[in-house]
Amino acid sequence: MKSKGIMGLLLAAMLLFTSGCGSGQGAALDKKQNDVEADADAAAEIDLTQKEAPMLAEKVAAGELPALEERLPVAGDIMVEPDVKSLGKYGGSMSVTTLDNGRWQWGYYSEQSMFRFKQDGSNEVEANVCKDFYPNEDASVWTIELREGMKWSDGAPFTADDVLFYYEHCSTPAINPDRTAVDASDPNYYSAFTSKNYDCFQVLVDGVHYWAEMEKIDDYKLTVNFKAPKPDFPVRVAVDAKWMFLPKHFFVDILSRKDGVTDDPSFPAISEEEALANANAKFNKQWTSYSAMGKDTAYYHWGNYIIPQLRSFIAVKDNWDTVGETYVMVRNPYFWKTDSEGRQLPYLDQIEVKIINEMDQITLKVMSGDIDFYNANADFSTVASALQDSHDVYVWQSSDWASEEVVMLNQTVKDADKRNMFQNRDFRQALSLAVDRNLLNETVHNGICKPAQASVPKGMFGYDEEWSRKWTDYDVDKANQLLDGVTEPWNRAPGTFRKMKGTNRDAEIILSVKEPKRFADYLSILESSYKNVGVKLISKADPDSRIAMLSNDVEASFELFNCVGANIRPDALVPVRNVSFWHAAYGKWYEDGKSTAGGGVEPTGDVLELILAYEAIQTATGQDREKAVQENVQKIYDLHKENVWVIGYLSPVPARHLINKAIRNMPDNMILSDEYRFGGLARPEQFWRDDL
Repeated sequence: MKSKGIMGLLLAAMLLFTSGCGSGQGAALDKKQNDVEADADAAAEIDLTQKEAPMLAEKVAAGELPALEERLPVAGDIMVEPDVKSLGKYGGSMSVTTLDNGRWQWGYYSEQSMFRFKQDGSNEVEANVCKDFYPNEDASVWTIELREGMKWSDGAPFTADDVLFYYEHCSTPAINPDRTAVDASDPNYYSAFTSKNYDCFQVLVDGVHYWAEMEKIDDYKLTVNFKAPKPDFPVRVAVDAKWMFLPKHFFVDILSRKDGVTDDPSFPAISEEEALANANAKFNKQWTSYSAMGKDTAYYHWGNYIIPQLRSFIAVKDNWDTVGETYVMVRNPYFWKTDSEGRQLPYLDQIEVKIINEMDQITLKVMSGDIDFYNANADFSTVASALQDSHDVYVWQSSDWASEEVVMLNQTVKDADKRNMFQNRDFRQALSLAVDRNLLNETVHNGICKPAQASVPKGMFGYDEEWSRKWTDYDVDKANQLLDGVTEPWNRAPGTFRKMKGTNRDAEIILSVKEPKRFADYLSILESSYKNVGVKLISKADPDSRIAMLSNDVEASFELFNCVGANIRPDALVPVRNVSFWHAAYGKWYEDGKSTAGGGVEPTGDVLELILAYEAIQTATGQDREKAVQENVQKIYDLHKENVWVIGYLSPVPARHLINKAIRNMPDNMILSDEYRFGGLARPEQFWRDDL
């Protein structure tokens, strides 16, 4: 049990930062207005005639870099960013921290996607790397227009060839003439260079997946042609293939081109062995396999400093995985965005990433004041108290549907008796009622959360107060009453458990947990609570549970659960891929083209209704598309509300950022989610320091 002293620190910290957290909408709006005014005051003496950073102007004067107008796209194609709160000053750096395996944790500070989500939480996307995009009448063809004169970070032109190269040679496997994928058993099969086959480039027609055909119109325009309407293509790209481009001029000698894929004479055909040897020499690495090299260079490309980028900040050294070092990203001299006054972004000279592997060491580093931007977790109360004079708190809405992990019972578990029990709605509702959430809250979170069901968080589309409270009362009698209809009769004798219907086997749940030590108090309460109603809970350490899930060998899991929108990334809610423990082999069935041949299980009833609603979202077109999308998203939420497929116990903890007071232009009241790219939604290229 955590010390109650921590609770005192937390309450003190929250009081200190009331203007940041806000006890209501008025407080949040007051803070936002104060921030805007403060940023504007700090920026009052900015020299607006200075159109580029002094460090770049010096290189231009020394002849080391072309003039600014030669580095930006042509007039009219430059992306002019709306000012987040104010114009900024050039110079300085911002420090953050990460673990040594966290390429994603710092990557979003500089990430630039073809289409990006808007900041307003509408789940709509807008042009970013591209200048414009639009569909034909039935959304089966999408046109993408690029920015003329835009360049990679090494000064090479960025054109439609880079998009086509990425698609045809990096993201697709071997394709048949009809645009279906070649079967893995076929001797002509080869996998995608990035090791990732993206759904955003495919449509499902009569149970068959067809890959889009991409066509170059000219250097700055191309089309993406689908066999059937793909109205959600831009959104799917923003989620799945954010950077649908790579620098062809850099990759041509480290990628094995298969005969017949293209007749492009500028892309010579080489073997995988030759490509691997070239890559090892080029990067001074020792990759032992072509596929591993492909994933590290084409998928995790931003971690390799020699690969040209379109990002706002670019690496200077490949030390992102070295504990104790600082990974530095400097401004991209060819970055293609300006502020409203035509001043090239970013404002900061660099971002410094401190690589620390131990959580207690991260906390100490943050408390020392050496970290400017920190997304606080369990250590919030400690670090907030220590940094009250130097840092502000910015509270964002989390996309988590519950605090900590939720309980997911595999609805397709191989054990037939357990499958019957897990699929019974009364069983899941009973497990929800059996736990004293107030006790859990006090024990695990020192009272800062609320009893809640796993449901859409407040502030996001689909929030339903009734749903958030559904089956959350602590009612052992009601739980037993429900279970009496699910299992064999139970005499409530101490030390005994219920028996599964028609068997002499205990009503047992084996719960896979990645970090059982971390959640020891939580799991202990669940175990005793379930035992009180005759259900045996056995938790086991299972760091490889996601691998076991692929073969349907996990019967229950204790997992984080979040979703920013059922129309954005439905995987957690709808079994369209084998990525969520509660639907497991149902997702495998859909992923395999609605086939049971690979071990998938065909869904029925309400689970099938989820899929039908998802498909209605995918196929909706025309003027009524928005209405159809909202109606079917709501249907998905309503089905989850009634079925409790995912059992949550406490409300999510808000996402709290601790930001050095000298860092300006941090927005308020955003949504923190993977789909929105976490802190990247803040537009870090507009962060600036007022203490220079």
